[in-house]
Amino acid sequence: MNRKIAIIDCNNFYVSCERVFNPISVGRPTVVLSNNDGCVIARSQESKALGIKMGEAFFLRKDFMEEHKFCVYSSNYNLYGDMSDRVMSIIKRHAVNVEVYSIDEAFVDFSNIPDGDLSDTLIRIREKIRKSTGIPVSIGVGPNKTLAKLTSFIAKKSEGYNGVCSFWDLENFEEIISKIEVGDVWGIGWNWNAKLKNFGIKSVREFMNIPQHTVGKLLNVSGVKTQLELNGGHCYPISLKSKIKRNIASTRSFGEDISSFDQIAEAMYTYIENAVRKLEQNNLHASRCSIFVCGNKHKGDEHYNSCEIQFQHSTRVTSDIWNQVQPQLLRIFTAGKLYKKCGIIFSHLSPENSIQSSLFDIPLKELPKPSNADKKWKMRQDFLSKKYTTVWDDIPLVTG
Repeated sequence: MNRKIAIIDCNNFYVSCERVFNPISVGRPTVVLSNNDGCVIARSQESKALGIKMGEAFFLRKDFMEEHKFCVYSSNYNLYGDMSDRVMSIIKRHAVNVEVYSIDEAFVDFSNIPDGDLSDTLIRIREKIRKSTGIPVSIGVGPNKTLAKLTSFIAKKSEGYNGVCSFWDLENFEEIISKIEVGDVWGIGWNWNAKLKNFGIKSVREFMNIPQHTVGKLLNVSGVKTQLELNGGHCYPISLKSKIKRNIASTRSFGEDISSFDQIAEAMYTYIENAVRKLEQNNLHASRCSIFVCGNKHKGDEHYNSCEIQFQHSTRVTSDIWNQVQPQLLRIFTAGKLYKKCGIIFSHLSPENSIQSSLFDIPLKELPKPSNADKKWKMRQDFLSKKYTTVWDDIPLVTG
């Protein structure tokens, strides 16, 4: 079968989302920061050129960024999630078999597209995404997922491809892969890359040519599959079914260290609401959860406490969950200690159509939603942009 598997990958996705609504950052070095504005989690090409590394602590490079007039943004996951949904909906209008691989990537099966129409189809999809959302994407296509990812990597690195690269159009493929590090291959992680380098295997071409049994000894069956796909095999089919999540979590560090139970309780309630929304999005209920509170280990407060809670029945009702979580949260809280983080992790998840009711539920004491005027637990987000696409009051205004 003449398989044509494409990967559609949004370029510098978080940065691109911010630039759609903040054009002042276009062409300027731009970074997006992690929770509490801790470290760099996304960089524009201009930032990379100036030596900003992924994961660098913001406070260490703040003066440098101010000197070079960086645009800095706190992470805005509401915006990124909604923009991702918009990109994926456009892709699904142009293809039937789509696997949403991550927030900014999707594998697509274009095997039904005639060879002569493939290039124009990919260019048309790329232009449609850019025109409709403002997000630039790179598209790589090949006979399998691994070669699609590799051609996408080539499309990003080489301006001549204009963001779209087909495996079958690479006339100098052998020369190209001899210059690409094996660590840049999809499926080869940092540990495997280091192990292969120790054996003198540095390029993709060298990895493709070593005996299969050697790959099996050095890596494992996944490494063998990666090599097989690089050599044209087909080991990873497009997955159309969403995997049922094993757990759903909502955890955050506080904006400052806090000792008040009322503050921690409000934070925990908010995290429960966030996790319940994820349950609803995935049509799931939870029958168990674990909660935790911990100190700031960077200041020597390494205390940590947690507990598991078995719900009376599977649920995704915030009030029911809070009525069972609050007494246990109070139990693991210690007055006088400073806390930096708390969270909840739902487990034992099941689809909503498989839930059975119980005749033996014990009525729970109704507990009020905690609220504080001064929300010390809230994350530090000094550079947060608006929720342009999900909140009415934040919709951009056009004036003339």
